[in-house]
Amino acid sequence: MEDFPDVLRAAATAEGLSPDQRALVEAPELRAFWKRLAAHVPALAARGWSSLDAAAALVGAVVTPLALGHDTHGSAAWQVRGGVDMARRRKAARDARALAKTLRLIEAEPLPPDVALSVGAALAWPEHVAARVPSALWCTRPAEVLERLAAGLEAEPDLACAPGLASRKPGWRGFVREVLAALGDLGFRPREADLVRLAGALCRLAGVMPPGRDAVRDALREWQPEPRTLA
Repeated sequence: MEDFPDVLRAAATAEGLSPDQRALVEAPELRAFWKRLAAHVPALAARGWSSLDAAAALVGAVVTPLALGHDTHGSAAWQVRGGVDMARRRKAARDARALAKTLRLIEAEPLPPDVALSVGAALAWPEHVAARVPSALWCTRPAEVLERLAAGLEAEPDLACAPGLASRKPGWRGFVREVLAALGDLGFRPREADLVRLAGALCRLAGVMPPGRDAVRDALREWQPEPRTLA
């Protein structure tokens, strides 16, 4: 790493990086990319960041997605998608609606218990908490909360807002999208060529055929219907 930018070196060689993360940092095809990232440190410093924090954030934006499972296998995406059990959620929604219906009947009794009429009573808020709870919340009935719970359980998980999970063909796509989003939050916009090299380095290190420029461009277009022009 003799030609690695000095301002990023401490973050890029920090303890705790996995072998895969270190290999990505040291990938020779990314040298120009790291130099462009280093050139962005002064922009973050102008916003009040220390140079060390800015460097850690920029390097982290590139290597953290790997730690989260956004690899060439799409481990994170498959784990999330495979762990969602909509049948179980719909059953819970039916149970919640059934209980809500029963509570409505109890509400109509001459002397319904407070726990059937008030969320606050049902949760048994401590006095110091109850004193700060708006009166409108005290009037919220558990049956109403159960109806909202049921509606939330019936809704399919929205993965569109999660860059690395948005594609049904995860892998390098999820990694590239995560990096692009994280760097965007830091005010850095990678060039299209940078993203192609990032995807290529990730795949090369994993022994997978790297995508071409058109494939990377299509993946970004799928994620963002109106893609920004990459400088």
